[in-house]
Amino acid sequence: MSDTRATVDMAIQTNATWSDAFQFGDPCDTTVTNPNAWTLTGQNFRLDVKYARGDVTSLLTLTSDDAQIIVADVVQRVIYFSVPETVVTAALTPGDYVYELMMYDGSDPPIRVPLMGGDLEVDKGIAGG
Repeated sequence: MSDTRATVDMAIQTNATWSDAFQFGDPCDTTVTNPNAWTLTGQNFRLDVKYARGDVTSLLTLTSDDAQIIVADVVQRVIYFSVPETVVTAALTPGDYVYELMMYDGSDPPIRVPLMGGDLEVDKGIAGG
């Protein structure tokens, strides 16, 4: 079985909105027969942050239902995070964590596709509000 998940390490600060954006696949890839064969139409997203991969409980969960993960373009497959620093600091202190971003549809049971995961470094910000 192949792993569809990309490893992407990220760093965020405790004094700033978490606002990273990602594009999945390359819609201009000429080596692919139909690069736009899949879209983000009807997809939902969830990102969980834990101390370690084997931990049972997530310290922070972001979802598209809570508008913390937003689909910017369904055809170009672009999403972005819009997470206020108050949400981050309520759940995480400066340190090192792991995360995984999952895409899932509305079927029963849902089809779940891990898109990316990796290390998440939370740094203490310097500038005040």
